[in-house]
Amino acid sequence: MVKRTRFKFLFICSMVVGALLGSMITQVYLAQPADAATQKVDRLQGSDRYATAVAVSKAGYANGAEVAYLASGENYADALSAAPAAALAGGPLLLTRTKSLPASTAAELKRLKPKSVVIVGADGAVSGTVWNAVKKIVPNMKRVGGKDRFETSRLIVESMGATSGAAFIATGWDYPDALAASAAAGARKGFVVLVPGKDKKEPTAVRNLLTKRAVTDIVIAGGTSVVSSGIEASLKGIATVTRAGGGDRYGTAVAVNKASFDAAATRAFVATGSGYADALTGAALAGTLGAPLYTSRSSCIPDAAFADFASRLNVNQVTLLGGTGVLNNSVAQLKTCGSANDAATKKASEEALLKKLNALLPSLKGVHNVTVRELGGLKRTVSVRGGNRDEPASSIKIFALYGALKRIEQGKLYYSTKLPSGYTLAQCMRAMIHVSDNYCHTDLLQLMGNNNLNAQFASEGYTGTHYAGTWKGTYYSYKTSTTNDMTALLQRLYNGMLLNKSNSTYMISLLKEQIYRMSLPSGLPPGVVQASKPGELWISSGMVQTSAAIVYAPKGAYTLAIMGHNGSTDPSLAAISKLVYEHFNGAFSKTASFAVQQMVTAHSAKLRSSAGGSAIATIPAGAYAEVEAGVRLWYHVKVNGKTGYMSSADLKNRY
Repeated sequence: MVKRTRFKFLFICSMVVGALLGSMITQVYLAQPADAATQKVDRLQGSDRYATAVAVSKAGYANGAEVAYLASGENYADALSAAPAAALAGGPLLLTRTKSLPASTAAELKRLKPKSVVIVGADGAVSGTVWNAVKKIVPNMKRVGGKDRFETSRLIVESMGATSGAAFIATGWDYPDALAASAAAGARKGFVVLVPGKDKKEPTAVRNLLTKRAVTDIVIAGGTSVVSSGIEASLKGIATVTRAGGGDRYGTAVAVNKASFDAAATRAFVATGSGYADALTGAALAGTLGAPLYTSRSSCIPDAAFADFASRLNVNQVTLLGGTGVLNNSVAQLKTCGSANDAATKKASEEALLKKLNALLPSLKGVHNVTVRELGGLKRTVSVRGGNRDEPASSIKIFALYGALKRIEQGKLYYSTKLPSGYTLAQCMRAMIHVSDNYCHTDLLQLMGNNNLNAQFASEGYTGTHYAGTWKGTYYSYKTSTTNDMTALLQRLYNGMLLNKSNSTYMISLLKEQIYRMSLPSGLPPGVVQASKPGELWISSGMVQTSAAIVYAPKGAYTLAIMGHNGSTDPSLAAISKLVYEHFNGAFSKTASFAVQQMVTAHSAKLRSSAGGSAIATIPAGAYAEVEAGVRLWYHVKVNGKTGYMSSADLKNRY
C-alpha cells in the first residue's frame, strides 16, 4: 500500500473568465508531497459540462483550430471514439445538447473559426436543429453516425486519417475504461473501438476494420468481466494483444496508462470516475498533448494513480477536469485515498451484509432473490440468488419503459406517438408505471415487439430478462428477469449511462411518482426518497412480490431489487429493505407509513361504472381513494365507500 502523504498546499490564484465560459474558474496549486517532486495542479472547469468543454478547448486551442468535433453531452458513447479522432485531427471535442446548441458552445465555435465541424452521432444524438445552428457558424460540416454506438464507433475510426497501428478495445456498455483509453489512443495516434464486451468474440465488422487499418498493437481496456476472454482470444489472431485491467475503474485507468506511457510524460489529466462528461473533452486534449488521463474519486486520488504519475512518470503538472463538485480540494492537494484500506473495508462490509441477509431471509414468508448495488462510495455489491431467472411480475415494466424511451432517443418513436387505443405513448408510459396499468404495458409491447425487446436486452448484457417470445434463439412462453439485471439497469439509469439526460430524468420521475408504497418503501425511514417499481402476481406456487428501486439514502444512493416467490408478502420486502438501509446508514426505529388510499380527488369528479362509462356518483374534492388497478387513463378505485372508475386527471398523489 502506498502510504498517505502530507502536503504543503499553496493557493496561488483564481480567475473568473468571461460569461461565455459560465464563470469558469481556473485554480492553480502547488502540491508538494514529502516523497515526490513538486507538482503544479490546475483546474479546467465551467458552470456545466458544456462550459467545461469550452474551457478545455480554450486551454488547448487558444489561437483557434482547423477542425472541431461536436458530440452529445447527454450520452457518452459516441464521444468515446471521437476524442482520439479529434486529437489526431488537431482540434477540440465540444459538447452539445441533443436538441439545442448551448450558447457557450456556439460562442466557442465562433472563436475557434474552424474550417470544418464533424458532428458525431446520428440525429437521435445530435438533432437536425443543432446541425442547422452550427451550419450558420461553420458552413463546412459532416456527420459521422451509425445505427447504434458500435457502428458509430467504427465509422469514426474509418473517417480518421492515417493512424499508428495502435488500437484500443473497450466495452460500449459503460464509460470508465474507455475514458483513459481515449486519451492514450490520442497520444499514440491510434483509435478506440467499442464492442459489446460480453460477446464471445469481436464482431466481424470490428475484425475487418482492424485488418484494414493494419493494426499491430491492441490494448483491451478492462478485465474479462467487461471485455470477454473470448474477444481477447479472437483478437490475438490479428495483432499483439495486451489486456489492461484493474480491480476497479481507477485501477483500469492506471493499467491503460502503464501500457501506453513511459517516463517522458510530464503532464497528467485527472477526471472523476463517477461521471463521463468532463473526461470526454479532456481526453481529446490529453491525447493531443501526449498526456495520460486518470480517473479519481471525488474526495481523494486513488493511491495507484498517484504512485503512477508521481513516481513512475515524470509528471510535474496535473490538470483537474471539472469543478469542486466532482473533484474537491482534497484532490487538488493530491491527497490519496488509501485504496488498500478501502478494498478491505469494502470486502468486510459486503461479507457482513451478506451474512445479515442470509440470517434474515429464511425467517420471512416466501423465497427471495436479492441484489444490492451501492452507487457511490465503495460501490459495495451483494447478491443472494441474484442471477436466478424467475417471474418478475410488474417490476419488468422498468425494462418496457426503458425500451420505449430508448426508441424515442433513437428517433424511432415519439412521446406523441399514437397507440391503437388512441392514447399517446407518453400517456401510456406514465399509466404503466404510475398505477402499474397492464393495458398500457400490453400496448407498449405490441408497439415494440417482444422479440425486438428480447434481442435488445440480450445485446446489452441483461442475462436473464426476457418477455414471452424468442430469446437467445429459444422460444419461451413466459417472462423472466433477475435482481442482478434490475439493479444493473437502475445503476446505469442513475449514472446517466442508460439514456440521455432528459429521458433519464423523465424515467426516474415516473418511478418516484408511482403510488404503491407498501413493500420496499415501507422499510425506509420517513422522508427518504426512492424511485421504484413494485410488482404483485398470484401464480400456482403462491404470491409473487417484487420491487426494484433506487434509494436516495443520506450516506449515498443504492439500488435494491427483491423478487419474492412462494407466498412472499409486502412485510417481507419491507424487512429486507430495512436491513439493507440500516447496513449502509445505521439503525432507525420508525419506518415510513403509507395508507392504502394512495390518492386523493383533485376536485369534485364523477365516479363511473366502467372506464369512460356512465356516472354513478359525484365524489367531492379531497376524498381519499384506493387505486386497485388501471384501464389506461381510467383508474379503478374505492372511494367514499363506493367502487368504480375515475379519470386519472381527477386524482392526485397523496404521498
